[in-house]
Amino acid sequence: MREKYLAFILIMILIAVLMYNLMANSLNGNLKKIQDYDNKIKVAQEKLNSARLMDEQLEQFSEIIDNSLSRSGGFTFEEINLFKKRIGELAHERRITINKLSDANKFSLPGLLETTYNVELEATFVQMGQFLSDLEALDNIIKIHAIDITPAHAQESGVKTADTSISRYRIVIELSIFKVKKEV
Repeated sequence: MREKYLAFILIMILIAVLMYNLMANSLNGNLKKIQDYDNKIKVAQEKLNSARLMDEQLEQFSEIIDNSLSRSGGFTFEEINLFKKRIGELAHERRITINKLSDANKFSLPGLLETTYNVELEATFVQMGQFLSDLEALDNIIKIHAIDITPAHAQESGVKTADTSISRYRIVIELSIFKVKKEV
């Protein structure tokens, strides 16, 4: 009888070991599947995020293209005044003094409209860099033809002011805005 119990206990231990191995193999297989699904989800999320970023960039590019197409033969007064207003707002945000802002239509290639602006500012180098960065972020095709930087004179009499740590400069920027004539 004792041998039967021993055989029964050995069979039970063998069954327990087999069950443990089966469960471990099943668990490992399921863990591998979960890791594969997790990796696939991560890749899909990265693709989705890339697609969202691309969509945002393409929307911005689409705005630039829409702003750069025109059916008229030139820039309207509203467009010119709106751009001047934007330049004024950008300068005001950066606390830049605008001394002069003028525009002129320029002869351009067929199928292309161009308006040139001459902007005379008084600012520091940092403010100028920020202003140029803001100009670059506008939804127009902009080309800067020339930048002329000269030291600004705080007072004509030659007396130094109390704030000599920040140097201000007279900056003259010649820039153009372009539009493409849309053919009917």
